[in-house]
Amino acid sequence: MKNKNVAILFFGLSRSLGKTIDSIKTNLFTPLDENLIHYDIFIHTYKIFGQYTNMWTLENTNNYNNEDIETLLNPKYFIFDNQETIINNIDFDEYYKHLGNWTGMTSEMTKYLIKNMCLALYSKKQITLLFDKQINDYDYAIIIRPDTFLHTKININDFNELNDNNIIIPIKEWYFGCNDKICIGKPNVISYCGKLFDELQIYSETTSIISEKFLMDKLNEKSINIIPKEINYDILRI
Repeated sequence: MKNKNVAILFFGLSRSLGKTIDSIKTNLFTPLDENLIHYDIFIHTYKIFGQYTNMWTLENTNNYNNEDIETLLNPKYFIFDNQETIINNIDFDEYYKHLGNWTGMTSEMTKYLIKNMCLALYSKKQITLLFDKQINDYDYAIIIRPDTFLHTKININDFNELNDNNIIIPIKEWYFGCNDKICIGKPNVISYCGKLFDELQIYSETTSIISEKFLMDKLNEKSINIIPKEINYDILRI
């Protein structure tokens, strides 16, 4: 693995990066450094001004903290979008055609979760498009959320199992198909997974959207095999 190049693609809300950054440095950046693996950091995140609430996780604040991403992460490439602007530019009704009842809750809650999924996939797509411009510079890529608190170091040897027909995904939180929060793979595989927002609307015309099942279905469609791994983490919210 020595002298390999890795792209680390962060996506989604950075709401707790100040609390997760030390764990990310210790358990992701440091193992790469120790094995003489070069890495570049990419991030797309949303700026939120004023109140933020999350019906599903019961988060609520009157003053959302837009983390100092550049100081905390020192990304080589970054994109910041105003979340309200992106919300106004997405026609979420296009994704509500088959709601189902998988949440066990109201259609309002299901719509809310689909909306959040759209925003997450949009974020993932934006940073992946930026990654695509430099894709030939990297041997491997990692997609991860900035609110991820890693408890253990990544296993560098796991990279040796990767090829253009598989992907590493944590065993943890394997809901309705697989985990959609972290994945590690070869650049072409990560590029495909990172732009799945483009396929969501057509998928939603015939299928009730469940984030993890959507990812599993799309991996199966491309015959990309999952390598399940023990990656111990928690998502830290407000």
